[in-house]
Amino acid sequence: MSLLIISGSSRENGNAEYLAKEAVASYKGEVKWIQLREHTIQQITDQRHDANGFEHVNDDHSSIVEEMIKADEILFATPLYWYGMSGHMKTFIDRWSQALRDDSLNFKKSMSGKPSYVITCGGDQVQLKALPLILQFRHIFEFMGMDFKKYFIGEARKPGDAADNVEQLKKVADFFI
Repeated sequence: MSLLIISGSSRENGNAEYLAKEAVASYKGEVKWIQLREHTIQQITDQRHDANGFEHVNDDHSSIVEEMIKADEILFATPLYWYGMSGHMKTFIDRWSQALRDDSLNFKKSMSGKPSYVITCGGDQVQLKALPLILQFRHIFEFMGMDFKKYFIGEARKPGDAADNVEQLKKVADFFI
């Protein structure tokens, strides 16, 4: 089994990434990380309804989608920014519209049934305020036919806080058990 982690954190070793690292320590299989902040992904120009479809964009999006297709399972890790996913993650997912029109990828069929997970982290009342983000991922996964297995909402207000919450670390350590 292989797990691909797609991180939307804009900060290296951010709290959401930290919790994802703690979660995958119990994963039985190969783990590959992609930090979206280290890749160039252009904003989408919506050409879904154009007769010729999308124009080619010279960036890293297609290579990341190909990694998704190869993976057995996918974990999306994103901080809760303004009650939603990070800009890096949103731009990446917005571009899925382009991948869906690329017949060579067979993207939707390749994602169908793929086990998928979400880890997010935020501050003030995060257990409540992160629920719209979880619902957004549920709808995305449902549209793609992906199997939404599990999510974890962590609490941290500033860099490094996630490492100090012992009870939270115990819970996330069992994520893949």
